[in-house]
Amino acid sequence: MKGRVWLILGVLAGIAVAAGRLPYLAGAGRSLAATTERLVLSGANRIVSGAARHGAPRRAVLGIGGVLAVLVPGITALLLIEAARVSLRIRTLISLLIVAVGAASYVYQPHGAATGVLLLALAVAGLAVALTGPVVAFPLSLLAGLIGASFLPTLFARHFAATQNGVDALHVAIYDRPGHPLALQIALLVAALLPFAWATKLVASG
Repeated sequence: MKGRVWLILGVLAGIAVAAGRLPYLAGAGRSLAATTERLVLSGANRIVSGAARHGAPRRAVLGIGGVLAVLVPGITALLLIEAARVSLRIRTLISLLIVAVGAASYVYQPHGAATGVLLLALAVAGLAVALTGPVVAFPLSLLAGLIGASFLPTLFARHFAATQNGVDALHVAIYDRPGHPLALQIALLVAALLPFAWATKLVASG
């Protein structure tokens, strides 16, 4: 439960930044979210470009690129939440390993020196457990919340304009002509929402 608190607080803080509730951080926060998305999207574009260079059909490359552009924000947020959860899960293991190393010093050091090493190991292990949440999990989940709060409203604004380019690209890939039927638009909208829904479930489950 304690670890989940940092995930929840981070997501709420990200939403607050995106909503302008923390005005001194709003501009920098949105820029950070945009930069994160662009980094991931750049990697996706490299994959698409590599496929094109190796002879993949133009229509297929166009469709994949259009879909990835819509999915990247949600996938980025999901990966950030998963990274935060992993950091919380392994902190206990790391602390146990540190303590084990300290205890092993009794085999190699005089009793007095070994006791000092063990006490230091216990202190470091305690810091590892205590600080993982606020120092690692919190900022990762904050960025995920910021991406979600910045991107999700655009999905529903102006007749789902955020998915329009992806729908057009996908329609060309499938039918070899421009178009944006409502059914395809809804399908892409649902696909864009799924990673965010999954990330929300992970945060709720801790």
